[in-house]
Amino acid sequence: MFFSPRVRLHLVLFALCSAFAFAVNSSAQSSSEKPKIGFLMDSLKVERWQTDFQSFQKRAQELGTDVMLEDAEGDDDLQFKQAKKLLETHVKVLVVVPHDAEKAVRIVELAKSQGVPVLSYERMIRNSDVDFFVGVDAVAIGGLQAGALTRLAPKGNYVLLEGSPTDPNSHLMMQGQKKVLQPLMDRGDVKIIAEVWCPNWDPTEAYTRVGEVLAKNPGQVSAIVASNDGTAGGAIQALEENKLDGKVAVSGQDADLAAVIRILKGTQSMTVYKPIGSIAAQAADAAVALAKGQKPVSSGTVSNGKRDVPAFLGPIIPVNKDNVSQTVIKDGFQNLSTIKNSLPPEQWPK
Repeated sequence: MFFSPRVRLHLVLFALCSAFAFAVNSSAQSSSEKPKIGFLMDSLKVERWQTDFQSFQKRAQELGTDVMLEDAEGDDDLQFKQAKKLLETHVKVLVVVPHDAEKAVRIVELAKSQGVPVLSYERMIRNSDVDFFVGVDAVAIGGLQAGALTRLAPKGNYVLLEGSPTDPNSHLMMQGQKKVLQPLMDRGDVKIIAEVWCPNWDPTEAYTRVGEVLAKNPGQVSAIVASNDGTAGGAIQALEENKLDGKVAVSGQDADLAAVIRILKGTQSMTVYKPIGSIAAQAADAAVALAKGQKPVSSGTVSNGKRDVPAFLGPIIPVNKDNVSQTVIKDGFQNLSTIKNSLPPEQWPK
């Protein structure tokens, strides 16, 4: 078909204008899309992790980002596959609660190879080039746990009920616990008769292993330094079956509803409360900053064995029967009505 020079010029100009309009429209659509954050969770079976994610997601959405969650259910290989899946969707940052802090190095390496920063949340990914860490001082938590129990049981046989051996926080808490207990052990006032590890922080494992310790040492256990509320619950179930509940001092961590109720009943001595809502929100702030190529606000650094990682460490608060109302209830972390419905009036928090 023949077109005159004037017509051909109009056609060329029309094509150029159409291409320009398409490019502008595509750019506008791209810029209007919310940046995506990938969140790799070890497992949502534990109550506190559900709270963590909900708080993180709420804050991230307030900051104009979308969060894509993957739950590995305690499976390292699945968590790695989920990391690949999220990276294929072009997330701008990965937030990781690793199941195994050593094996999760490959997640960091994969993300970094694609130019995606990684934030390690609550559990530090060891010996890696992780960009940022948000969590708490696990050594200090262990110290609070052991310190609270030594005031209740300054002498006697102690059981150290640790968490998952693949979680670096378990080892750090044990350091804090032993640091407090060592002077009492040197004086001969305290003796550690068992150190028990609970893979995946499994309460059933805690119940079984504590039951074994009690069978070997009937009536001879003064305190159980349980590293979280789930394992504390398993230990207390074993104590109940041996009619020792309320007679043995037991620590915990996370301020779970069941633990708060046990504290008010007198079967658990204390827990360590971490304002998870604010800590998770801080993690969201840091993740969004990383997604935008910015530097998150840090309170210091934490070594992961390879480098000093910029970090934000949240507060930790010991909770016992006397300050439940002033801590977890006042903050809205646990609901007073729910607690009252679970207890007789004489055991309600003051």
